[in-house]
Amino acid sequence: MSREQLDALTWEDFKEQLYDKYILRSYRKAKEAEFYNLKQGRMTVTEYDRALCDVSRYAPEQVNTDEKMAEKFCAGLRHEKRIALACRGRLSYAESLSRALDVEEAMPRERTTTPTTPTPPTPQQNFREKRKWDGNRESLDNKRFQGTPNSARGKGKQATPYQGGEYRQRTPPCAKCQKNHWGECRIETNVCYKCGGDGHFAKECPSNNHAGYEEAT
Repeated sequence: MSREQLDALTWEDFKEQLYDKYILRSYRKAKEAEFYNLKQGRMTVTEYDRALCDVSRYAPEQVNTDEKMAEKFCAGLRHEKRIALACRGRLSYAESLSRALDVEEAMPRERTTTPTTPTPPTPQQNFREKRKWDGNRESLDNKRFQGTPNSARGKGKQATPYQGGEYRQRTPPCAKCQKNHWGECRIETNVCYKCGGDGHFAKECPSNNHAGYEEAT
């Protein structure tokens, strides 16, 4: 700047140029809005006073007198404190702060909510929960058996279905024919697999006709 510009530069112009360089205008607008909307809320009087002084610099035209600062301070107080200060008439900012602190000290402290002890469950509730658990466990066992592949079931590698509190014994696999059956293996023999007789196969076994005759009678 030239010498003439420096001589014509006022303090307000200098502050404005300094703010424009180091404090963005959008930030100042946001802090100004925070000043207008500031309320004590759940803050103490001391915390509210510090917050008000911090944001008041961004709205200097609203607090350029002690009367304006006192009005803004009282307007943001809680309802009960604002009423207590209104009874005192017109006060300065320092007097308003001192009275608000006195009112806060005289008011009862806010009580914290104590956690309640949970009520133990009744015997009826315990019985219902046990029945629910037993039903879910039995349903889970049935789903596991239903999802077992047929090939795995035939080889006897999976657990047998759960029924009536016990497991049924599965027919053991034969090491010779790789099938599940009881007794001696009759593969590669000329005997009937069904009755053990000679001269016919299982599908031609006379016991088949005998069974059919019994069912018909």
